Amino acid sequence: MKKLSTILSILILLFSINTLIAQPVEIDRVEPENWWIGFEESDLQLLIYGEDIQSAIPSVDYPGVTIERVTLVDNPNYQFVTLRIHDKAEPGTVELSFQRDGDTTTIPYELKERSSDTNRNQGFDSTDLIYLLMPDRFANGDPGNDNIEGMLEGVDRSNPNARHGGDIQGIIDNLNYIKDLGMTAVWFTPILENDMPPEYGAYHGYAATDMYRVDRRFGSNEKYLELIDKAHDMDLKVIMDMIHNHVGTEHWFVKDQPTSDWVHDIEEKGTTNFRAATVMDPYASDFDYSAMVQGWFVVDMPDIDQRNELVANYLIQNTLWWIEYSGIDGIRMDTHPYPYKEYMAEWSRRVLEEFPDFNMVGEAWMSNPPSTAYWQTGFPSSDGYESYLPSVTDFPLYDAIAAGLNEDESWDTGIYRLYDVLSQDFLFPDPNLNVIFPGNHDLDRIFSVVGEDYGKFKITLSFVLTTRGIPQLYYGDEILMTGGGPDGLKRKDFPGGWEEDPIDGFTEEGREELVEETGFPVVDAHEFLTRAANWRQNQDVIHSGELTHFIPQNNVYVYFRHNDDKTVMVVLNANEETQELDLARFSELLDGTSSAYDVVSDQTVQIGEVLEVSGMDAMILELE
Repeated sequence: MKKLSTILSILILLFSINTLIAQPVEIDRVEPENWWIGFEESDLQLLIYGEDIQSAIPSVDYPGVTIERVTLVDNPNYQFVTLRIHDKAEPGTVELSFQRDGDTTTIPYELKERSSDTNRNQGFDSTDLIYLLMPDRFANGDPGNDNIEGMLEGVDRSNPNARHGGDIQGIIDNLNYIKDLGMTAVWFTPILENDMPPEYGAYHGYAATDMYRVDRRFGSNEKYLELIDKAHDMDLKVIMDMIHNHVGTEHWFVKDQPTSDWVHDIEEKGTTNFRAATVMDPYASDFDYSAMVQGWFVVDMPDIDQRNELVANYLIQNTLWWIEYSGIDGIRMDTHPYPYKEYMAEWSRRVLEEFPDFNMVGEAWMSNPPSTAYWQTGFPSSDGYESYLPSVTDFPLYDAIAAGLNEDESWDTGIYRLYDVLSQDFLFPDPNLNVIFPGNHDLDRIFSVVGEDYGKFKITLSFVLTTRGIPQLYYGDEILMTGGGPDGLKRKDFPGGWEEDPIDGFTEEGREELVEETGFPVVDAHEFLTRAANWRQNQDVIHSGELTHFIPQNNVYVYFRHNDDKTVMVVLNANEETQELDLARFSELLDGTSSAYDVVSDQTVQIGEVLEVSGMDAMILELE
């Protein structure tokens, strides 16, 4: 009986092995899902995912396309197939086959012609005014996608840190509002799938679980394309938010990792120390540097290891795919200093190699101009680093605004802080490509920051709209939305974005109701910003003119934007009292001017020997 039992065990084992071998080749994912001919880089790395896919042998039969190499990794469910797309390759469907023990599975892989539409991939610069919004908090255009069966979180508007139901259709429905406001570009926080458990609050979009798929609670890939096409038809650019430092713990390639070094080990590395200065600090210890770039941003966002060439290729190709697929005009790269800087430089280089007119801004949340300027292409760093990154976020200028309008004047405080930060622009290879802002989704609302003082608000917005750089506003600034503290309260829903909202801030009537409800001059704020923003669109002198500023006196800051055709004088009075300016000090730029149009007050102003400026007020004077 024992011998018979042994024979049966052997037969069962042999049958199991034969059955396993005879199983057809199953492929769950191929990423990127398609590609294009005509890229400068001829090699394309395909991630192939399926059970025991490594035991299958790939082949390709298509003119001008060959397999350059096959890379096998620790996990048998992955193989990476690098195709070489030769110059002679034509658009069409490539037959990509996988053979195992006589069984062959063939999948169609489409090669497309690159778009020649000049209304795509336009880039962005100082001619633009960017409107930042959070899709989940802006408008709910399609309540039908609020709760998706099988996804881990639904809608709960009572919880500031939960999903509220805003979506891509809500943005589409309000493009006219954004356009009429005077904006020329829209940047919204990430729209990729973030299928995370409710306790993680992934409404913000920065914990991706699929890098090729729009979150179904926002819409679909096709709906995203519809938004971009409609925006372009209205002469609005679209900027996509990306993250290459981390993903979400529920990402499919984190739950079944290709290699042991696909993400950093949190048990070994812990969370980041957030000390981005260690990346360029010539005296930084290896311990501190490693803690910065290898630690997880938070415990539910695994930190990606871009030193792995397969990871780096995957991320870069994902970027190129979205640019070509969607036609976006720019990218805002989240947490830019946190990944390995060598990778970020290669990412920037590759993007601009394929899309020379494109632009990317890196979120460099640094405390001073030198450490911010380090990240802009052309900075003469002592370590020889070249970032290839055109634009950086100007947090030092934001800090100067927030502090300068909330402290008493002294030798180096008050509104002088604006002058002081701008005086260090010699550090930036191109300060006019800095993205400047009075707030964003990570900061307290600007109206709250300035103590709900409308005069300070007008000073802030007048400055951001007329100084050098690429201005970006945060949704709701125009209706004096407030909020601060926990992230969810910085990211309140735009009133009127939901059918059940009692007040609609998108309408003139609704804004009048907000005045009654809040006591804030919401109508005045909206009209002021609309007038100034639309005026800015046609002002080459603001977009690219020279900037000449004068040292603030008595907490009054005066500067000029000027070119061969026009001069604009900006006066920011951060005093409660009216100030009289002796204009003789500014004669080098006034040049005998007798009158000017004040954009802020929408009135003509006489320019004599003295200019009277109301307390806590701004003047944008288009000299005549």
